[in-house]
Amino acid sequence: MELIRYLIAPVAGIVVFMFGLMALEAVGHAIYPPPAEIEALSRAMGDAMATGDTERYRRVEQEMTPVLSAWLADAPVGALLAVVLSWIGGGLFGALVAAAIAPAGKFWFALMVGAFDVVGIVMVVGQFSHPTWMPLLGITGTLAATAGVGAILGRLRTAPGTGT
Repeated sequence: MELIRYLIAPVAGIVVFMFGLMALEAVGHAIYPPPAEIEALSRAMGDAMATGDTERYRRVEQEMTPVLSAWLADAPVGALLAVVLSWIGGGLFGALVAAAIAPAGKFWFALMVGAFDVVGIVMVVGQFSHPTWMPLLGITGTLAATAGVGAILGRLRTAPGTGT
């Protein structure tokens, strides 16, 4: 049973991270709606991914890159901060789940989710031109949040006879 928990912990953590990120971004978009052109291109990218049309996805991505980069340069600080908080919050939720499931090494499982989040941040920042403070705050906040969750859950004592 313990082996299964070691295998499930990182997968569940990453899945929760992705859904948490999407949910938090949806809240941010509700408060700070992106321009209609970005919304339409995002839908087109999603449709291309859903149908497996890689050529269409690449075309839309090439069209999206300059549009989104231009918007990021003039976007309200609140909208940009909402993105950063989504990165950090998604990592926090995922780390919490991974550390809660892992029978031992909770710190490392939480940090594994944080590392996955950081890779995503680096990839997005490499694709679209973000203000410098966004990835710095996002990466630092994600690593601090996920390490903190792992450290806290790692210190909790397991209940006798439960193995959790």
